[in-house]
Amino acid sequence: MVAAVAVLSAAPDLLPGEMLRAHAIAFPYPTGAIFVMPHEKVTLAMSAPPTRLFGLDTPQGALTANSPNKWTWEAPGETGQYRLDLRNPAGNKAVEFTAFVMVPIAQVQNGMLNGYQIGSYPAKPLNGNAAYLPPKGLIEVTQANEDAKVAPDFRLKQFLTKQKSGYPKYLVLDERLVYALEAIGRNLAPLGYSAGDIVVMSGYRTPFYNKAIGDIEYSMHQWGRASDIFLDKNHDGMMDDVNRDKVIDRNDAVTLANLVEELAKTPELSGFIGGIGIYAATPSHGPFVHVDTRAWKARW
Repeated sequence: MVAAVAVLSAAPDLLPGEMLRAHAIAFPYPTGAIFVMPHEKVTLAMSAPPTRLFGLDTPQGALTANSPNKWTWEAPGETGQYRLDLRNPAGNKAVEFTAFVMVPIAQVQNGMLNGYQIGSYPAKPLNGNAAYLPPKGLIEVTQANEDAKVAPDFRLKQFLTKQKSGYPKYLVLDERLVYALEAIGRNLAPLGYSAGDIVVMSGYRTPFYNKAIGDIEYSMHQWGRASDIFLDKNHDGMMDDVNRDKVIDRNDAVTLANLVEELAKTPELSGFIGGIGIYAATPSHGPFVHVDTRAWKARW
């Protein structure tokens, strides 16, 4: 078993423990993203001592200061990406977030949205579980914004469905998943890796694509809550020999999964990682690990 202790280091212009809170997540990172609906009101708060007053720059949308280091931001009504910049007491930009205003799911007609094939979400949630209701909206991805960072080490385009299409493309992405993957990446040192070595083999899947590849009807990938990942320091597109036994096989995925399992027990990631799956190599891909943010524990 690999020992793992989550180390979520603060940004250079923040003190230890200072974090941006949004959508019930405390982000210890200097870069990130939230996904919102048109005109959604979001509470933003900076966890900091009362003597450390931060400022929030929001060039677009409506901002209301509620109390020191706490604001309500109303997102614009137009789809797109908008800056949320927090400045520390010295006036330095300490946190740079992007708010992506999504396209309401109601705009999907006959399984299509602006020429992009979405398909149809299941008519009924599995066992009445609200986690399987259709998402409220979809992130619009263009050539101009696909490289936008959603965390220090992850970009929007890494989570796109693999289906062939032009632009715009559309995506559902859980902020909790991005948080978890970044945290996993920052704790790969015991295996000799860093966050930049994580490859997202499969992120979001439209219901159309999920059905086309024959995956289960209620796959978490369709809700942007799952990613299949592997470690690839040599950039050959396959899992590395993570356990250093000179063979690339399922055991390398087991080594990575064991680290994720230990991280899931830490205070920083408790409640963020629900599903962990280990997959062996096939003729079409190498071994990999499935990670998802379901609210219940699942292992396979």
